[in-house]
Amino acid sequence: MALRAVALLAAVASPTAAQENTATPSLSSARVALQVTAGTVAAPVAFFGVGFAAKRVAQRMGASDEGASRAGYIGAYTATWLATAAVPAAIAGDGKLGAALGGSALGLLASAGVVRFGNWVYDADRRSCGPVCWALGGVVVALPSVGATVLYNRSRR
Repeated sequence: MALRAVALLAAVASPTAAQENTATPSLSSARVALQVTAGTVAAPVAFFGVGFAAKRVAQRMGASDEGASRAGYIGAYTATWLATAAVPAAIAGDGKLGAALGGSALGLLASAGVVRFGNWVYDADRRSCGPVCWALGGVVVALPSVGATVLYNRSRR
């Protein structure tokens, strides 16, 4: 009996046992859905909120209209990139933020491609934007969050 207690104590005190006890929890579909949904909601809030604020700050600092607009876009895209990367990390908390930042950046690039495609398809008549056009808009908003979530959760393994 004493030998078993010593063996158990040695196993618990070893570094490998500590690593096994703190294994990353498995992903659930609810956690992944929450990461993507919350990131998708955070994207337009960050984009419009920070973009508007950055443009106003630039105007008050004496920037030209073009300079203020550029500052607004830089702030908007930067905030979207950071917000969509932060959401998976805040929900899961056991992966690498760098992976989420990379995934968010890839999602933003993919969104730019979807925007170009949509402009190519619907450029002739903007009034004919139907269900496909609205779906493309939803994809544009969701892609940074999807990219951040996928790469963040891959870094957990």
